[in-house]
Amino acid sequence: MVTKEEIEYSIRGKDDFVKIDKLKRHLKTVDSLDTKKYILLMLVNICEARGLYKEAARYIANASEVAITYKEKVDLYLREAELEIKDNQFESADRSLNSALSCTNLKEKPLVVSRYLDLYRAVGKAAEDTGKKRKAVEVYEKLIQLKQPFEKKVEIRDKLIELHEALGHIRDVERLKRIDFREPPKIDFRPY
Repeated sequence: MVTKEEIEYSIRGKDDFVKIDKLKRHLKTVDSLDTKKYILLMLVNICEARGLYKEAARYIANASEVAITYKEKVDLYLREAELEIKDNQFESADRSLNSALSCTNLKEKPLVVSRYLDLYRAVGKAAEDTGKKRKAVEVYEKLIQLKQPFEKKVEIRDKLIELHEALGHIRDVERLKRIDFREPPKIDFRPY
């Protein structure tokens, strides 16, 4: 049985890819679920730091399967969704959200959805701040399609208009200006 201290000692001072290789080897020989989750989360941190979001999402998905409490599972599923959003895998992020929602009760579901929308906003803002306008446009285009309050949709539309103008996408600017976010009228289905 390998302990956490032995694992940390074996990877200390190594390059990231050597760390990944050694951690994968330890993962094959580990006995306890706690140590397995620890190794998987170390792999996630290393892969995320190197920009290997797809690999990090795969490791965190494995860690969420090993997690015991529902709260921990929800946190790991949302972290998986964040990594998939960073990798522009929006459908996979939606699946991660559904997995997180399956582990929550009715009172927690709105909070989880709110955190999910905040992940999109954070990734879009980070891309905007680093000058990656195309990535920010992709994230905001997905975010504007999701169900959220009227004020938030207008705010995102304004950001999208600003980004499309900066990129020179005139047709997209006109398309966004024509979008109306009003609630559809409620239809009364009473028989006559």
